[in-house]
Amino acid sequence: MRRLAALMLTLTALLSACAAPVTGTPSPAPSPITLHGTSWVVTHIKGAATLAERQPTMAFADAKVGGNASCNNYSGGYTQQGVTLTIGPVAQTAMACAEDTLTKQETAFTGALGEVKQVRAAGTGAELLDGSGSPVLTLAPAPKMTPKPLVGTTWTLSGIVANQAVSTPLVDTTVTMTLNDDSLSGKACNRFRGPVKIDGENLTVGPLISTKMACPTEQESKQEATVLATLDSVTSYEIEGDTLTLSAPDNKGLVFTAS
Repeated sequence: MRRLAALMLTLTALLSACAAPVTGTPSPAPSPITLHGTSWVVTHIKGAATLAERQPTMAFADAKVGGNASCNNYSGGYTQQGVTLTIGPVAQTAMACAEDTLTKQETAFTGALGEVKQVRAAGTGAELLDGSGSPVLTLAPAPKMTPKPLVGTTWTLSGIVANQAVSTPLVDTTVTMTLNDDSLSGKACNRFRGPVKIDGENLTVGPLISTKMACPTEQESKQEATVLATLDSVTSYEIEGDTLTLSAPDNKGLVFTAS
């Protein structure tokens, strides 16, 4: 009986050991991801799905991030060191959204940008995380868009960059321009034209000449003067899909959309 009791105790101990939880190896760290040279659409903001027809976009290049926030275009700087990521501050245009749902989404998106502290790969996409490691923005690869050609496209002004901020053109005004291989022409209040030189991503314009018709308002006159002066000082250009950005010294520039 004693020998049987001893065997029962040994068997019980063995069964208890088998039932004990097995300690596995720690989960692997999130896959690193480099954002430079990538473009994304935002599918979720703090877990809430974005509007399918107007998802915010993000493009990362040369320590800058930009895109469309829902209604307005935005741009700013970013720094990435491994999984650590900081964005902002960002400047954006000031166009009113057509719908309240877009306004709320844009506000949520721009607010989330300021909370970003980390980035990690997530399948074919990425997640931007806050300081506690919770996702604030979920990203999916942007569909490939063929850039509009610089030459031969009619470009309509959508933003004026000055003092690290982007403002939209005056309501009910339109500024357009078209480039040929060696010249530029366009219309604000007045028609304007001048020579251009295109060398890779470098662009020089002018001197420009224009007609001398008076603009309907003083504000339009000032806008026209700003556009022409900025065009005359442009040094480079960048095309992202149907958006053309002209850059000039002192953080000035112009943003156009293909018509």
